[in-house]
Parts: sequence; C-alpha cells; structure tokens
Amino acid sequence: MRARRFTTLRFLAVIASFITILAHFIPVLGLLYVWTLLTSILIMGIAFANWRAHRDRYAFWITIGLLFSLAGDIALLQPDRYFLPGLAAFLLTHVSYLVAFTRDAKFPAHFFSWLFYLSVVGAIYIFLFANFPQELKLPIAVYSLLLASMAAQATGRSLTLRTTSARLAAIGGLFFLISDTLLAFDRFHASLLLSPVLILIPYYLGQLLIASSTRLLQAASSKHISPRQLP
Repeated sequence: MRARRFTTLRFLAVIASFITILAHFIPVLGLLYVWTLLTSILIMGIAFANWRAHRDRYAFWITIGLLFSLAGDIALLQPDRYFLPGLAAFLLTHVSYLVAFTRDAKFPAHFFSWLFYLSVVGAIYIFLFANFPQELKLPIAVYSLLLASMAAQATGRSLTLRTTSARLAAIGGLFFLISDTLLAFDRFHASLLLSPVLILIPYYLGQLLIASSTRLLQAASSKHISPRQLP
C-alpha cells in the first residue's frame, strides 16, 4: 500500500512539474501559481509520507527542506519583488538538506568533493560578481557556500555509504546546483533561451530525486538497517 502511494505521488509530481513548466509560457499568472504550489506539495508529500511512516530524521529534514523550497518557489515567481526572501528560503532548504545528509555521514563526507564544489561555485560567483546588486553580494556569497556544501556533502555521502538512496540524493544535489547556476546566469548575466525549461527541468529532477531518496532509505531500513529515530 505504501509503495503504491509512493509511486502515485511520484507520478503525479512528474506530471505536475511538466505542466508547471508549460504554464510559464501561458500568460495567466494564477495558473502558474497554482501549478507551482501543487508541484512543490506533491514532491514534499513523497518525503512527508515516508517520514510519517517511519519517523526517521533523514526524511524529516528532507521534508523540512522541501517545505522551505515551496516558499522559495512561490517567492521567485516574482523575482523583482521577492528575490531576497526566495534566496533566504532556499538557503534554509540547503541547511535542512545538510542536516539530513549528516545524519549518517560526517561533514565533509569527502573533503576533495567539497573542495571541488566550492571551487566551481566560487568561480561562478567571481564571474558574475560585477553583475550582482551591491545589497545582494553578501547574501549570494552565503547562499553559494551553502549550496556548494549541500551538493558536496550529498556526493561525499554517496561515495561513503554506496547505497542507492545516497546516490539518488547526490545526483539530486548536483541537478539542484546546475539549476541554480542557470538561474544565476539568466538573471545576472544574459537571458537564456527558454529559460523556464532549462532551469526547471534540472530543478524538479533534483527535488524529485532527493525526495525519492527517503523511500529507498526506508527500504534499506526494513532490511534491519536501523534508522535514527526522532526523539
């Protein structure tokens, strides 16, 4: 029954994400808000259902991260007015994911992965630095550090644990970073052709993979790998 619910939620989330991307090309703002909200809720529902079933800390913190993502998704529908609140919401997403990814792996899980991600994100930040508004330079620097740390920890955790759940989370973190990089180039360098498609496909893929990793973690736990329980 739980497996069927998970499959249904994931299928609906995939369909909703495609409709959300299409809605960016339909000049009806209300439609875009509705589908953005619905897609985020469905993806969050995957992690929430797994947390509710097993009460483990990993699924809990992934759910919290997806809740902050939902707020960020809504804020960034009007980036000229709410870019900073959106940035703050996604920063809290990365903090939550980092907490999840350090439940069963130290930080940094793999030092050279962390150094690599920091170098890549740092190079992008330096390249775009002159285009950032003065008031956003520090917030974007802090955000970039958290983004790189989240993706690096997911990768390092995957290299350490070598489980399907950890690999999905690592790929999800990478897709999240790719999406944010494209968003930064689109907003602060040059407009990308079909930017909603280029930005949102890796974003939703990343979020779906991270949310789905909670299900596979539970599958491993059912084979006598004890999850860490919430107090």
